[in-house]
Amino acid sequence: MLQPLSGDWLASSAKGMGAKIGALHLWWRCMRSTKIVATVGPASRDAEMLRGLEEAGVDTFRINCSYLESHEVLELIHHIRETTPNVGVLVDVQGPKLRTGEVPYTFVEGTEIELTSEMFGFDLHEIGIQSGERVLVADGQIELWITSIRGGDISARVLVGGECAPHRGVNFPDTDVKVSALNEKDYGDIAAAKQGGAEWIALSFVRDAAIIEEVRNIVGDEPRIIAKIERRQALMNLDAITRAADGVMAARGDLGAELSFEEVPNMQQRIAEVAMIEGKVSICATEMLESMRTSHRPTRAEVADVAGAVRQGFGAVMLSAETATGYDPINAVTAMARICEANENHGGHKAFADAHPTESAVGAATAALAQRTGAASIIALTYSGFSSEILSACRPSAQIIAATPSHDVARRLRLYWGVTPLVCPRDSNMTKAVDDAFEASVDEGLVQSNELVVVCASRENMRSTADTIWVHNA
Repeated sequence: MLQPLSGDWLASSAKGMGAKIGALHLWWRCMRSTKIVATVGPASRDAEMLRGLEEAGVDTFRINCSYLESHEVLELIHHIRETTPNVGVLVDVQGPKLRTGEVPYTFVEGTEIELTSEMFGFDLHEIGIQSGERVLVADGQIELWITSIRGGDISARVLVGGECAPHRGVNFPDTDVKVSALNEKDYGDIAAAKQGGAEWIALSFVRDAAIIEEVRNIVGDEPRIIAKIERRQALMNLDAITRAADGVMAARGDLGAELSFEEVPNMQQRIAEVAMIEGKVSICATEMLESMRTSHRPTRAEVADVAGAVRQGFGAVMLSAETATGYDPINAVTAMARICEANENHGGHKAFADAHPTESAVGAATAALAQRTGAASIIALTYSGFSSEILSACRPSAQIIAATPSHDVARRLRLYWGVTPLVCPRDSNMTKAVDDAFEASVDEGLVQSNELVVVCASRENMRSTADTIWVHNA
């Protein structure tokens, strides 16, 4: 196991870390299957810090569009690409986040109040709210109950009061919200993601699969689409949403406001299970190492939370404020990587292979062969990345080395569980292609020169689905 790192060593974070952390990064890259998404913000935009975060273990950088104009999103994509060209980019589209108005307000518990446009930055009538439904303000800290709707007047009783600052989140857990899934800014951010070549788009407040198809019609096959599960309606349509999207995110902030707090763990588990059954990317997000915004160590509860997400089968975990505004982003990533590696159970989830025996046939057979032969690595020769994605969904005990000639595909594959992308040329001769991929893997320190590996590729057509597996022993 890795020994604890000193505070002084970590404090050097972005300066002079190449030699020290590079070896650790290579070790983690080989051993850690769960991927890390880190949010870029004021604390982490510096080029040296971005490179340090990659070395610490970041697989994909997240851009939160809530705090940026569309042209700034595009500029940040370019900055990340120029600074860390091998790391994927996820653009997190804001969506219809409903917030309070421009002025602060005090909600006094037990009082009856009129809900006005001064309190809220939107028209409650357009939401579709009805009498007897709840309104949660400040992400659930304040709770209102609608007592009556007469014409343009909406009355509510304050069940849980408190001070509310401007622009705080508002949730409607009992309401089938009628707000459009995307606004003008969202379309601009999606266009920026497409233009900048981002690998992923995350859609906020998804209610059903229809919005996935709408965005796919806009962007085509790339970027891939992540559906954020943060509304009760999304949970009701989870199976269809997961099938339509390329991945799902358990966005526990707003989801925790929509549900009672005791419901969240079970719903989190369900999101992970459905994603594994469908063979899709899955991300667990929100307040995973929240204390590390200001502390050099995570709490024991946070460590248990991350470990639980890994054991539930999430393919990736995400850091938000910890890296966007935290005082030591690299330390947060380092801690996350250590927790993930220590709690992984390789090959423990076979949901996709069991649910999709035909689609998974070659991938599952490859995983089984690797296990039977004791191979530590599978080399998948791929153009589009599809065969590696299938292998990832089968959760093999061996690491997956995805050999591809495409840098774009390699960056996307960094978000898939257990996949280590490797950019190398693909010869038309299969024997030479395998030898080239093996030698490149040795050069990168991913395998030993005398190591037995399992190879997965297509002999019939280099660009078709994998149809052949064999043992390669140098």
